[in-house]
Amino acid sequence: MKLIHCADVHLDSPFTLTSPIEAQKRRTELRSDFSSLVLEAKKNECGLFIISGDLFDDSYITKDTADNICSAISTFPSCLFVIAPGNHDFYHEKSPYALIKWPDNVHIFRSDKMEYIDVPSTNVRVYGYAFTSDTMTRSPLEGFSVSDPTKINILAAHGDLGNPLSVYCPILEGDLAVSGVDYAALGHIHKASGLMKAGGTYYAYCGCLEGRGFDETGYKGAFLCDVTKEGTQIKPIGRSKKRYEIANVDVTGCRDMSAALGEIQKVCAPYGDDTALRVVLGGLVPQEFEVDEELLRLAVTRPYYVEVKDETLPVYDAEILRSDGTMLGEFYRNIEPHLMSDDAAEREKARLAFKYGIMALGGKEIKMI
Repeated sequence: MKLIHCADVHLDSPFTLTSPIEAQKRRTELRSDFSSLVLEAKKNECGLFIISGDLFDDSYITKDTADNICSAISTFPSCLFVIAPGNHDFYHEKSPYALIKWPDNVHIFRSDKMEYIDVPSTNVRVYGYAFTSDTMTRSPLEGFSVSDPTKINILAAHGDLGNPLSVYCPILEGDLAVSGVDYAALGHIHKASGLMKAGGTYYAYCGCLEGRGFDETGYKGAFLCDVTKEGTQIKPIGRSKKRYEIANVDVTGCRDMSAALGEIQKVCAPYGDDTALRVVLGGLVPQEFEVDEELLRLAVTRPYYVEVKDETLPVYDAEILRSDGTMLGEFYRNIEPHLMSDDAAEREKARLAFKYGIMALGGKEIKMI
């Protein structure tokens, strides 16, 4: 069975990072991404298209988007589209899954108990379940095994693998291993996992279709899968139109932003107009160093969106700090004996404490290392 495995599409997501005009453009691109996946399914003659949850952001879905998706699905009537609603688009009586008139080739799991549907004219059976609220503390996979091991058994599931305390359907690898499923098409984690195996069960997270913030960096997409009783192969498919990336630039020793621009431009050069870029400035700089965001944006012009984070640390004179009457001086006087310790481990702890203390006093985000 050839199939498309996608998840976490989040249609009509608000895309709050950008301007309203850009956000609307991103929402349109997201709908286009889904339609392109349907075309890929046609091109590869897939008999099955699995959506492993969070097709929508339920609070934001519009009728126009719903009509667009149904229209795309209707263009490929010989393919069975199977949807396992997730925590952001959970099934309830007023959800889009209940209110929209879906094409005949769509099957939506509506229960939080394990169910299945057989793909017509094949030896393929698809199991799945639905979130029926925005949380699910018990996994339907617990104690589950397929009823007919001779079939090609596929699972469409939204859940949190390997996190037994999760409130988003905690799936255990051991449950997958004994399930008898040939391939588990998972959703919920927005980063693609690649093909994994537990017992006789192959499984994968395909990731989201488009990143929506700097916690979802890189190009995104879906998987084209070829599932047999002998094994499973997957291939990334449908690259996202946009990506989020983070560029870390060390500006140690630069006296001002003008002196830092050359290094900043060199690090940011690989990123083009399909990229939303966060430039993180780090390193040791003079106390008078000031970040000029407008100057940086004028110098880094290729990404369609650029934001700056200042994580530089100023270089201080110990003699000045010893007599400083502010909180900074008091902090330094307390930590200085540890910075001068004969114990190397103590000096290192004090160095990190001073670093994080300076960041905290300067109102900067602290990232522990």
